[in-house]
Amino acid sequence: MTRLVVEAAFGSTMSTASPVWTDITQWVDMTTGISRDRGASDELQDISAGTCSMTLDNSDGRFTAGLSSSPYYPHIKKNVPIRVRVVTAAKNLITNPSFESGLSDWTASATPSISQSATHVQHGSQALLLTFGGGAVPGQNVRTTLLGLDVGQTYTVSAYVWVPAGDTHVHLALDNDGSGSLPSSVVDGFERLTLTFTATATQHLVRVRSYTTPAAGDRVWVDAVQAEEGPVSTAFDSQAAQVHPRFYGMVNDWPTKWKGLYANAPIVCSDIFKSLARQEALQPMLVEEVLLDRPTVYFPLGEPAESTTAGDLSGTADVGTLSVLQAGSGGTLTFGDGQGPAGAGDMPAPTFTPAGVSAGKYLRADLGQNFFDANVFFRARTECWFSTSQDGRVLMALTSLAQDVRLIISLESGTGKAKIEYMGDGTPLTSVVANTPNLADGQLHHLHFHELNDQLYVDGVAYSAATVSSADLRMLYIGGYANSRLWSGTISHVAVYLRATTSAEITSHYTTGSTQHIGESAADRMARIASYVPVTITTQGSIFDGMAAQSTLGSAPLTHLQEIAATESGKLLADRASNGLLFQARDVRYNQVPAVSLEFADLETAELEVADDDQKMVNTVTASRPGGATQRVVDQTARDTYGPYEKSLDLLKSSDLKVLDAANWTVSRYADPPTEIRQVPVDAYTMPLATYRALLTADVSTVLTLTGLPAQAPAPSATVSIEGYTETMTRHRHLINFHTSRAQTDTVWVLDDPVYSVLGSTTRLAY
Repeated sequence: MTRLVVEAAFGSTMSTASPVWTDITQWVDMTTGISRDRGASDELQDISAGTCSMTLDNSDGRFTAGLSSSPYYPHIKKNVPIRVRVVTAAKNLITNPSFESGLSDWTASATPSISQSATHVQHGSQALLLTFGGGAVPGQNVRTTLLGLDVGQTYTVSAYVWVPAGDTHVHLALDNDGSGSLPSSVVDGFERLTLTFTATATQHLVRVRSYTTPAAGDRVWVDAVQAEEGPVSTAFDSQAAQVHPRFYGMVNDWPTKWKGLYANAPIVCSDIFKSLARQEALQPMLVEEVLLDRPTVYFPLGEPAESTTAGDLSGTADVGTLSVLQAGSGGTLTFGDGQGPAGAGDMPAPTFTPAGVSAGKYLRADLGQNFFDANVFFRARTECWFSTSQDGRVLMALTSLAQDVRLIISLESGTGKAKIEYMGDGTPLTSVVANTPNLADGQLHHLHFHELNDQLYVDGVAYSAATVSSADLRMLYIGGYANSRLWSGTISHVAVYLRATTSAEITSHYTTGSTQHIGESAADRMARIASYVPVTITTQGSIFDGMAAQSTLGSAPLTHLQEIAATESGKLLADRASNGLLFQARDVRYNQVPAVSLEFADLETAELEVADDDQKMVNTVTASRPGGATQRVVDQTARDTYGPYEKSLDLLKSSDLKVLDAANWTVSRYADPPTEIRQVPVDAYTMPLATYRALLTADVSTVLTLTGLPAQAPAPSATVSIEGYTETMTRHRHLINFHTSRAQTDTVWVLDDPVYSVLGSTTRLAY
């Protein structure tokens, strides 16, 4: 029987760090089963959101949204996390029965500690040592979960235990029930405990439990644990059960349907691609980087030209907008007019153009009570970007409501060096000038002042600037203060942090703003963009090119992550076991050794065919990159034979050479594609256990070998790469229909290799 595990995390979301899972397997209709799709139909298609469908028995209304009698009320909601797993076992259903590789899948309750031990061993070289801690109470235990059980089936659990003379006896118990097997006795050696039970759920907790109140330091060694079908224990089998993740995602909706009076809930679920695609567009890279560091207030000042105010993006409550103040008469302040840092993409900066030192416009905002309160506990850390050719002007100022506390950042008159003016409650206005270069040079600069550490950074370089700590700050002025020393130039990305943060966190924004991280590897860029969501990325492979600028962003996170994958000829996938992502580099597929070998006779041959068509043909590629050359690669022989099959590539590569490499790579693989098998359907459950497990492990980019092909096939065997699959899991069947491509498409040249350096056959150069 196919051993399925279906769990929902009611009350959690896809971003919950440690969701609490509820087993709902026994309500799955195993007659219709579970249907699943993953990946793409071929290697040239984008991978889209994977789905999973099943029908749940809803005869008691437990899956009806809004029904107060549901045991899951009020958590039957859209986007509840759900996961599907399959358990495989020869006989023993324990996933870690003999502790040879560690203590995974076992936990201890309360004060006991567990460790590996070679002192007393029943099987292999290691056992689990349970040591009871202080404050011991009856029922302390070590436990593991049995998965994939059949409700109504009888099972027997057994475990070998060694209890030293005088230490507490133990017994086997199920779930949180205090009853269980007979207690251990004190013998000079291992004793086998057994417990037989009838499953009332598809999961049960098995515990080795103290039978009496243990004393601190009491010990018991546990080894050779087994759970098996039937009313008696048989010889220990060390082959562990394995749990194979098949899907991790969210329930899209909870419909209730009736057939007569019978109610069911046919649910459709989607993986994390769904949430990544529907999230709001990412803001420019610099904005996202600043927001990652949780500023208390943040004014990018990127509003369009018609704006008269500027807003805060930090999300801190009660922060007012920046509004224009007029000093004297004349002067302008124009939004959307100036050049901001490159890392902010196309986001502009406002231009301050005063008519004189005390005639013009600047900005002011009341930062609110929450900002004021935070300043009691944390000193200000400020940052901004600016450009000017005029010294002696105020860049920004923070003050109290009464103006009796001030922190003013300006450029010193005559030198253009950064100047800090500060005044505490009852103390006179004092200034300190940092030994910076002349910053009134018309160039764009980044400034960060860390008040607590008396450090000022300009363009990432540290300077000393000792001041007194300022409290009660609440008012922010940008481009002037007290109707004087009005700024001439641009100011943007003003942020203040009232929390424990290091200068290194903030000065990293200079790198983002000035370099756009051009040249960083695709793996690093993928991790960077993913951190804005945030979502974890697991990288497979090692060949990654440097990336071009991507700082403007502006689309949903999934779009930008797929841009990176496409640039690398890689694959971006949802993780089957978590709410994370997998990023496969292109070299994952180079010259792979097949993971599974399947006989033609074992396949569902009605769906098997050999294709020879022009579906994937590309003999002409025009390729370009942002700010780089447009280049063309042609396979003239293929073009003359079949006519033009053209494709355009717009890649985020950081060099023209890499763009050319990518174009050549495409043409060399698809100018004249040979025959290939594009579907491999197999009833995986009928395979031997090792093969079944290998098929469950197989994923996108795994290579399969097909042998014993009929005489009508081009060759008696074929190797194919998995591009995706559909699967249906029912009670006695697990049908997987793999979408495949010709694996030789990804063979690359290896010097002096007998297989991969054959002239005219396997001489393709990888990039």
